[in-house]
Amino acid sequence: MFTRSRMSHVITPIIIALLLCLCAAVCVSCTSTPTFSKSVQDSLQKTLNEQMAKYKVPGAIVGIWFPDQGSWVVGSGKGDKSTGVAPKTTDRVRIGSLTKTFTATAVLQLVDAGKLTLDDKLSKYEPQVPGADGITLRQLLNMTSGLFNYTDDGAFWTKFMGSPKATWTPQQVLDFALPHPAVFPPGQQYMYSNTNYILLGMIIEKVTGKTAGSAITTGIINKLGLKNTSFPMTTEIPTPYMHGYVPAAGQPNGSGNLTDMSVYSPTSFWTAGGMISTLDDLKTWSEALATGKVVSKAMHVEQVKFNPPNTTSYGLGVMGGGKIIGHSGEVPGYNSSMYYIPASKATSIVLINRYPSSVEGAADNINGALINVISQQVLKKPANQ
Repeated sequence: MFTRSRMSHVITPIIIALLLCLCAAVCVSCTSTPTFSKSVQDSLQKTLNEQMAKYKVPGAIVGIWFPDQGSWVVGSGKGDKSTGVAPKTTDRVRIGSLTKTFTATAVLQLVDAGKLTLDDKLSKYEPQVPGADGITLRQLLNMTSGLFNYTDDGAFWTKFMGSPKATWTPQQVLDFALPHPAVFPPGQQYMYSNTNYILLGMIIEKVTGKTAGSAITTGIINKLGLKNTSFPMTTEIPTPYMHGYVPAAGQPNGSGNLTDMSVYSPTSFWTAGGMISTLDDLKTWSEALATGKVVSKAMHVEQVKFNPPNTTSYGLGVMGGGKIIGHSGEVPGYNSSMYYIPASKATSIVLINRYPSSVEGAADNINGALINVISQQVLKKPANQ
């Protein structure tokens, strides 16, 4: 349970669907509409129901906004299996690796402030890491450091599941990664590694003299008015929240036999995946992230460069390849998918309350299926219809 590798993390299904939208968007009319038509909403709901059944997802919160074409915002299924109540679109969720978009942006803000550079060596800040003198901050950000991913170590999950509410220090997290040899020399390949983002959090704290959560709150959350977004260090989730579920003990990842795992310490995921947010806040953040609202123009250009070795889909804490910009996220109980489409100024977000599932990236797959409905039923219609 939970030991599935993130080494080859890709978002191919959603990329394909969104590219269809981008190709079609050239021919659409520019008439503003507050929501999609009832027939389109019915198709979206039907698709969402099918996808939730496919991946055995109890509940989902979805927001799709296409300026000039329409929007669809819904809470569906069960936000709490014990009561059967549907999730509200204002419910908080654990956002998993969407946290990396905040962490990376906080690092870029420090570059803007002249407190570090992307070419700084890791050894300047964390010399205890083997090979740190050959790893740059850019390589941590774009997943080309070669450092072992601590969440690929089964011993980490054994300890986490043995005491989910225990508080971890960043060094305790690193202790699961650093005994492993480098997977490849720095800068030679791409490999998704949560270890990189734990180290970036430690660097933020060392450079600012503040906690990473404080730096992110001051530099991003407060600046954008994200009132329901937080960087928690305790087990509590502010209410209301959508409950998160994992397969019951002894069950395979794809099992429909689920147990509630909403409450646990986020410190084991910290700056790699520990934050909490809501649909509306993520919409605001998605647009700000994709347009570089809280960093300089130069740093925004760096953030959306998608050219590390062996991938064109990962920049500096962002996924998508440029034609879409965002990230996906997975932590126990929760799976998120958040993307902005610059050409259409559109945003699509799917938040589901189970992880792991039968596949990696179920939320991305659901997002792609929903966007495909928009592509087929809205964006490909003649302008006079």
